[in-house]
Parts: sequence; C-alpha cells; structure tokens
Amino acid sequence: MCGVFGVATARGRKLSLDEQACVAMCDLLAHRGPDASGSMHAGHVALAHRRLTLLDAVGGTQPFRSTGASPRVILAWNGQIYNHLEIRRALAAEGAVFHTRSDTETLATLLSLRGIDGLRALRGMYAIAAWFVDSDELVLARDPLGIVPMFYSEIPVAGGGCELAFASEARAVISHPSFRLEPDFESVASFLEMPRRTFGARTLYRGLSALEAGEVRRYALAGDRLRCMWSGREIPSLAPTSCTLNDAAWLVREAVTESVEAHLAADSPVCTLLSGGIDSTIIASIARASNSNLMTFAAGSDTDAARPDSDLFMARRVAHMLGSDHHEILISGEQFVVAWERLITEGSHPLATPNEVAIALLSNAVRPHAKAALTGEGADELFGGYGAPLEATLAWIDSSSGHDPQSAADFYRTAFGWAPRALVPELFNSETVAKFGNHRGDRDNDPLGELLLDACRDAGDLSSIDAHLAVQRRVNLVNLLERLNLSLMRGSVEGRVPFADVRVLDAAMRA
Repeated sequence: MCGVFGVATARGRKLSLDEQACVAMCDLLAHRGPDASGSMHAGHVALAHRRLTLLDAVGGTQPFRSTGASPRVILAWNGQIYNHLEIRRALAAEGAVFHTRSDTETLATLLSLRGIDGLRALRGMYAIAAWFVDSDELVLARDPLGIVPMFYSEIPVAGGGCELAFASEARAVISHPSFRLEPDFESVASFLEMPRRTFGARTLYRGLSALEAGEVRRYALAGDRLRCMWSGREIPSLAPTSCTLNDAAWLVREAVTESVEAHLAADSPVCTLLSGGIDSTIIASIARASNSNLMTFAAGSDTDAARPDSDLFMARRVAHMLGSDHHEILISGEQFVVAWERLITEGSHPLATPNEVAIALLSNAVRPHAKAALTGEGADELFGGYGAPLEATLAWIDSSSGHDPQSAADFYRTAFGWAPRALVPELFNSETVAKFGNHRGDRDNDPLGELLLDACRDAGDLSSIDAHLAVQRRVNLVNLLERLNLSLMRGSVEGRVPFADVRVLDAAMRA
C-alpha cells in the first residue's frame, strides 16, 4: 500500500503549488509509504507518491512513466493487482515490452494501450491517478469493492481558477492552502446516527468528496477551465445461479484458496491477523499451508487474555493448532485512550468504532515483522455471516408487503442505526446549532438516507436475500474496508482482504 497526492488544473493555468509544496503535502502520508518517495510537476499537473515496497523495489518507483510508442501515461497509484502477470502475458503477446517485474508497469502499459476500458481487466485493490499526457486528461479510479480509498476536492483558487486536489487520505487534500475547512454538518448528523467517515461521495468536510467504490472520474485539462468530462461507477452485479451443495462447497473452497494464495504474493514478509473466528481461521490455515514460517497476530483488551470466550483465547488455540509464530498485543485502558486521541488528530476524522484503535496498535506490532497482513473482512457480506442482521432482514422480507427501495432504506436506517434519527439534533450543542442550524435532515439533504436509498435501488429485487447482501457490500463492507485500510496504514502495514475479491464474489454468487 502507498500514499498518493496530486493536484491538477487547466492547461491554460499554472498550479498555485510548486513541487516542493506538493511533496510536503504528500509527506503527510509518509506512514503509508515509508520506503521511498517520488514526484513530478509539469506546470498544470503534479503527482507525488510515498511508497511501501512489496514487489520489485527498484522497478516500481512512482510516479511511473509508461514506455514505448503508445500514448504516454504518468501513473501514481495505491494498491495491488493480483492478476498482473496474466495481463502482462496478454499485452506481451500483442507486442508490449516490459522492463520490470512490477505491477505498476503492467498497469501503466494497460492504461496506455486500453485507456480506462482496461480497468475492467483488473483483479485487485487500487486507487489510481493517471495523467494521459498526449490527450491531457486526468483519470481517478477506485476498485469495485472499495478496498482502497481516494479523496478529492475541486478547490477555487486566487485568480478565479479551480484546482483538483486528490489524495489517499483526507488530511492531505484539506491541507491545500485554498481549501476552506468547514464541517459538513448534514454528514456529521448522519455520522452520529450511523458512524462512518463517508456516505457515498460525501464526507464529514464540506467540499471534500470520496471516490466511490468502482468509480472512475475523467477530467479534461486542455483549455482554460478544469472540467470533469465523465464519471461512472462499475458495480459488481453478477447473476446468482444454482448448484448442488457439494458443488457449491467445492466452488467456494477453490476460489477462496486461490485468492489467499494470490494475496500472499510479495517480495516482503506477509502475515495474517487472527481473531479465532471462522473467516480469519480459514485464511490463516490456507496461508500456513504455503508458508511454514507463517506469523499470526491478535489484539485485545488486557482483561480478556485469559477469558475462554475471548478473541485472544480463541486465536491462541487456532495458532497452536496451525503451528504459526503467534504474537499477542494486549491493550490497556490507558493505551486505548491515548491511541484514540492520537488517531483522531493524525487522521483528521473521528473514529467510527473502537476496533480501529486495536487495529492501529496491532499494525505497530506487525511492522517490524511484515509489511502486509491478510484479514477476514468481506466474508460476512459475501456469504451472509451476520446472524442477527440477516435474521432481521429476512423478517422484513417476510413481513413487508412492499419491497421498494425507499421502504428498504427506511428499514436499514431504523434497524441498524446507532442513534434514532429524531435524537440526533439533541446531540449538537447550542453553539453548533446557533451557527449551523438544527440539521434535522430532510430527504433533500440527508447523506445517510441518500446512501441507503442508492444502495437499495442498485441492489435489484429486494424480496431476495441476495439483493440485501449487495446492500451490505455497498454500505457496510466499503466502510469496513476503509477503516481497515486507514487503521493498518497508521503503522505502515498493507491490509489485504482475500474474501473481498471479485473472483470470490463470483463464486459466492454462483454457489
């Protein structure tokens, strides 16, 4: 995993930031890429990069410039492409020549030869910024499941122009000298109702947007005005099929095993996070078959270490069974409070759940031993693993006479919100209400409601449990993956999620 920062404006203008300023803003992401850095500045486009080296330390330096006679692409991105060798072989058969082992070169060549249509060939996690030099277009893209975040803002600058700033974390974007720092209190109200940093494209800062899962934005830089010429989302929408229970079991087993093996690929050590639950146990057992020196890590409260029903206790048992090199991180109440405050300060956002603290502290313990960690996120949203929410959803399906998107969105809000919507205005103090209003949230400006309604509209037949799993992937999984990414990267560790993989999703839909 790495850190990306960039800024662009129309060709007829000059950026308000010089290269030194861009590098300084990218250095706010140094924890995402402590191993190397690079930058370029072309007057109206600048890209900067912080690198965590996991594959081809020499060949994957960024920003990366495509080679050959094909259209020129300069690339800065964050993530891993797990099928890059397949793509490389296909491009080589068409005459492409490669000079490194890096998936960065594969991606740059693919974009050069195929343009944004090439993104459909990717299997992996990514947030991409690519400048197509000859056509003077800038493309931002995020993987279909939303594993890797990307934030952006179109910022008015002195002289009447506008600059597009984008980065792997919000902090780098809002540090732009011309960004007007102001909370989006409608989103803050939604946060208090259902804690998360993003609601689709909306964030907790007014004027700051998040690239949505599967979204591609294409900006025209030629001329005297920055213009977004196209924006669209690639939504995984595989049609479910039926097969026997035995066939389904083998199909899923093969897909998950292959995915774990693909996610282990790296030049640096890769470990697994282990909770003792079924998801992380499956991943650790497959990884252990490929690596006799597998390291596993677990974290929890220091008061839970000996409790037989705790994650720590169960992880210890699984590690003993697998014979892994197991590490435990015990967190005291005092450590928790200190880390909570530090993460809020460094991340420029409130935390959504307490386990973000545990994951961040865990990453600090992992870093001396491994640069990447496999985790079990994604299994519940693909295979229906949330017991109580699933039962509540099935009850709604059985009892509801109308399975329209608005009714489904209202159900999700009522059933799974952390605070009743009517109570949210009471959580603002009088000073905030006097300055920004009551924010009781009508349907015209309701970030949470819009996210839920859009997810339900895109999910299909809401009398089917498969549609509700699609809603979980859009609403819950993206939030989980974002939290995992930001928390693990505090300690410079890449989180890899074998269940949140398009081929595993395909198997889940066909099983």
